[in-house]
Amino acid sequence: MNLSIAGLSDAYATGAVTPSHVLEHVGEAIQQGADRCAWIHVLDDEVLARHLERLETLDPARHPLWGVPFAIKDNIDLAGCPTTAACPAYSYVPEVSATVVDRLLAAGAVPIGKSNLDQFATGLVGARSPYGVMRNAIDPDYIAGGSSGGSAVAAALGMCSFALGTDTAGSGRIPAAFNGLVGFKPSFGWWSARGVVPACRTLDCVSVFARSVADARAVADVAGGFDFDDPYARRIDFAGFDVSRPRAGVIDAGRISACDADHAAAYRAFLATVEDTQVEFDPAPLFKAGRLLYEGPWLSERFAVLEEFMARHYEDMHPVTRDIIGAGEGASAASAFRAQYQLAELKREASRIFETVDLLILPTAPTTFTVEEVERDPVATNSRLGIFANFVNLLDLCALAIPAGRVSNGLPNGSPNGLPFGVTLIAPAGRDHALLDYGARLLGEHVAIGARPGETHLAVCGAHLSGQPRNAELTRLGGYLVRSARTCARYRLYALPDGNRPAMIRDEAGGSEIEVEVWSLPSSNVGPFLAGVAPPLGLGRVELSGGEWVNGFISEPVATVNATDITRFGGWRAYRSSATERKRAP
Repeated sequence: MNLSIAGLSDAYATGAVTPSHVLEHVGEAIQQGADRCAWIHVLDDEVLARHLERLETLDPARHPLWGVPFAIKDNIDLAGCPTTAACPAYSYVPEVSATVVDRLLAAGAVPIGKSNLDQFATGLVGARSPYGVMRNAIDPDYIAGGSSGGSAVAAALGMCSFALGTDTAGSGRIPAAFNGLVGFKPSFGWWSARGVVPACRTLDCVSVFARSVADARAVADVAGGFDFDDPYARRIDFAGFDVSRPRAGVIDAGRISACDADHAAAYRAFLATVEDTQVEFDPAPLFKAGRLLYEGPWLSERFAVLEEFMARHYEDMHPVTRDIIGAGEGASAASAFRAQYQLAELKREASRIFETVDLLILPTAPTTFTVEEVERDPVATNSRLGIFANFVNLLDLCALAIPAGRVSNGLPNGSPNGLPFGVTLIAPAGRDHALLDYGARLLGEHVAIGARPGETHLAVCGAHLSGQPRNAELTRLGGYLVRSARTCARYRLYALPDGNRPAMIRDEAGGSEIEVEVWSLPSSNVGPFLAGVAPPLGLGRVELSGGEWVNGFISEPVATVNATDITRFGGWRAYRSSATERKRAP
C-alpha cells in the first residue's frame, strides 16, 4: 500500500481505500515488525475507532493530512495516552496533546501510538530502553540509531506514513540515515516544543521522519508556527538561496578519522553526483561546538530537568542514561558561562563559513554499529556517531537528512545491498524551506517551489536581475533569489526607448521563452518595492515554462510604441551583452 501523503489522498479521493483499510494494513505491519521494538504503546481498536469517527466530521479537501497515520515519539504528549520517555517509573497520562500533535490532528492525521526511544532522549544508538533495543529496519543485527529509533523504524517499515521524533544532538537525523529515510530538523522555535519531555530545553526541536521530502514538507506546513505559550518559540524570519545553483560546503571525509572507509567512500561517491558548486571548508569550529554538548555544562541542563525524579527513582533508570545525566550534577555556574562565551565565539566562526557557502553537505554519521558492538561499549560508540550531528542545534542551524546510497560495512549476515548511507544538508536558521527544496531536487523529487510563509515571489526580467543596476532595490528590502527560470513560449520582450528597461508582453501567437529570475520579498515590502516601479511596467501574473504561474512584471501593449523588439535574444542580459559588443566593434 502506498502510504505517502499524496498517495493516500489520491486513494481516498477515488475510493480505492478507506482509512479503516489503511489502519488494518498498518496493524499488520506492526505485527510483522514486532521484533524491531519500534513501539512502546499502540492505540487499541476502541481508541482508533474514535479517531476514525472524528474523520467523518472533517472535509478531506480542507484537511491536508486527512486519514494519514503517524507515530509519536514517546516523549511527546498525546492526550489520554501514557507518556513514558522510555522510563516506566516516569509515566504519566497527559490531559492535552503537545502543540505539534494537536496541529497534526486538526489537519486530519491519525495517531497510531507512541514509539520507542533511548530513555529520556539521551543517546544516538537506540539501545537504551527497557522496552527493547530498537533494531535497524534493513538488518536487525544493526542499531536503528537514536534517540528517535522507534519512530524511524516505524516509518521505514510501513507502520505509519510519517513519525515525529525529537532532536537535540542528532536524534532526528542519525536514525534517518541508518534506516534510509528523510529526517527534517527545523529551526529551533519554529515547531513548538510545548508538551515535549525536555532533554535540553534551550536546544530541543521536534522533528519528522518520512520516506520523501514531499511528505516531510507537508508535515512541516502543518506543524510549524509560532506558539505563544511555548517560552522558547520564535517567529522565524525565513530566508533562502537559489536552489538551482547553490554553493555547497563539503569536506574531505577521507581525512576525518571518525569516518570509516565505507562511509568516506559513500560520501565521495554522493558528492560526485552533485553538479552544483562545491567549496571545501574547515569543519574544526563545528566539531569544537559539538564537543560542548557532552563535555560541557549542557549535561547540567539535562540534569536540571530530571533532578527531582532521579532523587526518587535512581534505580528505575537505565544505568547508562543515569550515569550520563548524573554527570551533569556538579557543573558550576561559572563553567556554564565560560561555555556560553566559547559557544558565542564558535557561532561567529561558523557564520564565516556561511559567508562563502549557502549550505553544508556532510555525512549524517561517520559509521554504524551492530547491536552487539554498542552493548560492549555503549558510551564510546555513541560518542563517535555524533561528530557530524552534535553541533547543529548549538549553532542554531536547521538540517535535512536524506538517503545518499549504501555502505557494505562488512555485513556479517550478507545483506546484499548494504546498509543505508545518508548525508545531511545544513544551513543557518530560517533556511528550512530552501533546504527542503534543495533536498527534493537532489533526490529527484518534483519541486514546485512556492512562496514561504510571509513572503511573495516576483519574477523579474530586466534591470532587477542579479548583477543589473536595480537589483539592489530587491536586496535592500530583504529580497533573495529563489531560482533562475524561463517563461513559457508566449511572451515578447521589448527594449523601452530609455534603453534602461525592458517590457515583457504576453503574445499567444508569436511569443518565445524569456529568461527571468524568481525573487522572494517579505510580503510587507512588496508595496514599497512597487512604489518605485514606473509605468508602463506593472505587476501581474507570469507563466513559467513548466506551467507554473507567479507574480511578475508585465506591460500593457502601449509599451511597444517606439520600443525595440528584442525577443530573439531570449532575455535582457543577452540583449545588453549584444549591445555592448556592438559598441565595441570598430
